[in-house]
Amino acid sequence: MSNISRKQNIPRILILDTGGTISQKPGRNGALEPCSTDYIDMVPRLHDIAQIELIRLERMDSTDMTTALRAVIARQIAEEYDDYNGFVVLHGTDTMTDTAAALTYMLKNLGKPLVLTGAQLPIFAPGPDGMNNLFYSVKLASMDLGEVVICFGDRILRGCRSIKENVHGFNAFGSTRIPPLGELGVSVRLLAHRIPRSKTVLEVFTGFDSGVCYLPMSSGTDLPLLEHLAEWEGLHGLVIGGFGTGNIPSSQTEGLKKILLRNIPVVVVTTCLRGDTILDQYEVGRVVRRAGAIEGLDLTPVAAVQKLMYAIGLTDSASEKLKGEERRQKIYELFRMPIGLDMEYLSF
Repeated sequence: MSNISRKQNIPRILILDTGGTISQKPGRNGALEPCSTDYIDMVPRLHDIAQIELIRLERMDSTDMTTALRAVIARQIAEEYDDYNGFVVLHGTDTMTDTAAALTYMLKNLGKPLVLTGAQLPIFAPGPDGMNNLFYSVKLASMDLGEVVICFGDRILRGCRSIKENVHGFNAFGSTRIPPLGELGVSVRLLAHRIPRSKTVLEVFTGFDSGVCYLPMSSGTDLPLLEHLAEWEGLHGLVIGGFGTGNIPSSQTEGLKKILLRNIPVVVVTTCLRGDTILDQYEVGRVVRRAGAIEGLDLTPVAAVQKLMYAIGLTDSASEKLKGEERRQKIYELFRMPIGLDMEYLSF
């Protein structure tokens, strides 16, 4: 841990650095790759708004982010929880939403801000967006907020409701199923539907089961994808991205039934940007529900994967070991329980 500033009477913020574009430089072939250069002090007036300490956990491209490293982040926050007003995680954009969702489930009853941010451009490049993102994230981490959020561009978004929607623009993320929690401009503005700070008791669980696969459906293919997955011994859970309200082609039904006969939990989500999964709306969806799969309601595919990892891991960690259909139903029960307003459906 490196102490960056020790001013009195200002918030204490812990920054956990995992890398990402913000800390990358061009390598010999011109492609961006992680570097070891420190850059926190490059952000103007950052130390005027918070007493900052930095822990560099990793410098990696977030494409290689793992459940194990997310668990390290969660445990580090739990260990330091009482000593800081808020937390910032520097992270690559490609899997930032996955980490935000995972931390929502790893850190239940979070009562302080946990802000993920990064950049579309390296901080060493001309016109870097990371300076603003980091400055406002540190500021946000001291405010009246009690949940995992993404602070990026001019938006503050609920972490478990976010998607990456833009490869090139500085507003890389959106939350199409609920409104942003706030906006960044001349001032930082938080809205009423955020989760405020609280003095709840933090619960930490990091024993996720990473044997979960996400498979979006493809139209017109003759490949029996679910038939092949049904033979995969390492498959512990499956999230399917269905068409519309969660519809799955009839050609994939037999493979789905084989997976469910192994009592592997299957969750169906919609790949649409807005709306929720309603399996009973069409017969092709009813077949899926009758076979034993459940709806992911309005969870994003990313959040559904992380939540299923959580639900399987928590079920299997219990002292009373469940098996078969009873185990699968317990996993479904845990999956359906709202955590951090992850399944709050707000139309706008």
